[in-house]
Amino acid sequence: MKYLLALFSVLLFVGCSGDQPENLSEAVDQLIAEDNYEQALEYIQNADPASTDADLEKLKEKTYLNYGLYLEYRGPEDSSMRDRMTSALEQYIEVLKINPNNEKARSEIEQIMGIYSTMPDRSPGEEIITELNKLGFDY
Repeated sequence: MKYLLALFSVLLFVGCSGDQPENLSEAVDQLIAEDNYEQALEYIQNADPASTDADLEKLKEKTYLNYGLYLEYRGPEDSSMRDRMTSALEQYIEVLKINPNNEKARSEIEQIMGIYSTMPDRSPGEEIITELNKLGFDY
């Protein structure tokens, strides 16, 4: 009986110890398709680079970019347009921290900031402006 209990404990421990999916890239793609970006980022951040062939930085870049696009164009219906655009800008900033040459993130930032420029009383906030300026934008 002790052996059975010990075996069960080991199996339970091994079964619950790894939250990393077997194929990280496929799991992240599936989560992106389901608009589950937070979970995708959690998988990536908790991944052990030694136990996956996935390019974790590319997966992060892809997830942040898709998250930004989701927020900008389809985002949660219960949030304001300003909140969605600010959150999208935050995601695009994360993309550019990983890959400063990501043209899609840059063009989306320029589009959002172009809209903000037509509304003199509106701004995405000082923190966003500071981060954008660090990335080479001039706002």
